[in-house]
Amino acid sequence: MKRSVFMVLVPFCIMSVSCTERTIKVEVAATNDVHGAIFPRSYTEDTSRRPSLASVCTYMDSLRSAAGNDHVILLDCGDHLQGDNATYYFNYVDSSGNGHILSRVFNFMDYDAVVVGNHDLEAGHPVYDRVAEELECPYLAANAVNISDGKAYFDRYAVMDRGGLRVAVIGFTNPNVKSWISPDKYSGMDFVPVDSLASSLVQEVRRKEKPDVVILAVHCGLGEENVPDMENDAVYLAAHVPGVDAVIAAHDHRRAAFKVTGADGDSVCVVESGSRARGVAMLSINAVKKGNRLVSLEIVPSVADVSAMEPSERYMAEFGKDWQTVYDFSNRTIGRLVSPLDLSYRRDRRSDYLALIHYVQLSCPGVEISFTAPLVSEGVMPAGELRFNDLFTLYRFENLLYVVEMTGKEVKDYLEGAYDKRITGSDYLYNYDTAGGLVYTVDPSAEKGNRIRIVSMWDGTPFDESRMYRVAMTSYRASGAGGLLEEAGLDREAMAGRVLEIYPEIRTMLCNFIESKGDIDPRKIAAEKKTGTWHFIK
Repeated sequence: MKRSVFMVLVPFCIMSVSCTERTIKVEVAATNDVHGAIFPRSYTEDTSRRPSLASVCTYMDSLRSAAGNDHVILLDCGDHLQGDNATYYFNYVDSSGNGHILSRVFNFMDYDAVVVGNHDLEAGHPVYDRVAEELECPYLAANAVNISDGKAYFDRYAVMDRGGLRVAVIGFTNPNVKSWISPDKYSGMDFVPVDSLASSLVQEVRRKEKPDVVILAVHCGLGEENVPDMENDAVYLAAHVPGVDAVIAAHDHRRAAFKVTGADGDSVCVVESGSRARGVAMLSINAVKKGNRLVSLEIVPSVADVSAMEPSERYMAEFGKDWQTVYDFSNRTIGRLVSPLDLSYRRDRRSDYLALIHYVQLSCPGVEISFTAPLVSEGVMPAGELRFNDLFTLYRFENLLYVVEMTGKEVKDYLEGAYDKRITGSDYLYNYDTAGGLVYTVDPSAEKGNRIRIVSMWDGTPFDESRMYRVAMTSYRASGAGGLLEEAGLDREAMAGRVLEIYPEIRTMLCNFIESKGDIDPRKIAAEKKTGTWHFIK
């Protein structure tokens, strides 16, 4: 009798449980475009606190304490391996074998998945391959495919079960990355536009993994709802990809939290936290499930401002020695400025700051013409001791130096495009290229195409539009970024056959130059004839 009763009651109990509705709450948090904001203090004597992952750690500890570890997911949407002394040090200098600072931080903070950004790829295979191996969570970029077999180079997606809710996160890097970095940085890979891959992958994940919630984590900017844009298509994806519940954006450093009508007619959340660990993007999920069936789903997007939060004590106890290591490295003396270096942007004439960059680039064997643009717009670097840390002011990007072949006509057309941007103010300063090694004038009142008059080479040699010249430019520019090569009639395919030499990072070249000279006088360098000269004329 007892056995018979038991056999009857067990199915009844199972049936009762499966018919009971239960509410599940899950908090999805995401950082993006951290750009090396690992520590709450800079590497100078300034002791003031700055936003960093140390404050994000404080926020996440509080969130997990309130919601429960089993009800929280933490993601990063890319661009974490560039932008700060710490990332530079652990990318290219540290060889201790103790692990990259970012992989250790992400592991310490219990990130559930991390997306690959375009600046992460810029660090090169040795760096991001190492991080991918060290991370204790998936490194996502479904659209970065291995050329040899067409399969994803990184992880495509991650699935997390939280409190009975199954959440799938599909990650994509920015498919426009080939326009910004040199091919050696992503050798063996190609990049598929996200909008051509997302729908089929969402359906695959829905079919195979049976998730309750699907989130796209894309290292792409927001863009527009009905305009596909390879670089900035987060909102477009939210509106047009079936089966998506939310999209976490990145790349354009904007802060946003809103909903759009998706392809299925339901609301789809779009959220982005800004940059440099000032905020955390949040998706607050409220779901009702009946057994394994999802009855209702509500997701609320928001951005939590964490910039004023105190750094986590346990975080600093774990990584304080790393800060000290980077501080010591950053403050080693590399030389001395004999006279102050004015960093101010000069719209109508060249500056001593850019003359210094041109001089270093023109010092490479065989280089006849140099292109560079202002990366800082104001300030003065005082005379006195130069530290390695100062190089991050002089040159804040990890660009390599490329030497390429260009005809004189292509050089002139390139400059016409650069000065059109400068005169009209239609672009960022870092696309306002100038030329070193030439003597030329610019007429701002003339029409585009007739503004540049190249008088001669720096030594008085005639400039010949039909001749081929050896031109130094950044890897960013040689990849087509900024559109200046397009102004010269050169596309990426054409440039592949024009590359003559690839030198180390320009920041490293500046460091080597300063260390070799000891004392640097910016005014004397600017007066060197080989740097050339230009100015606006009326």
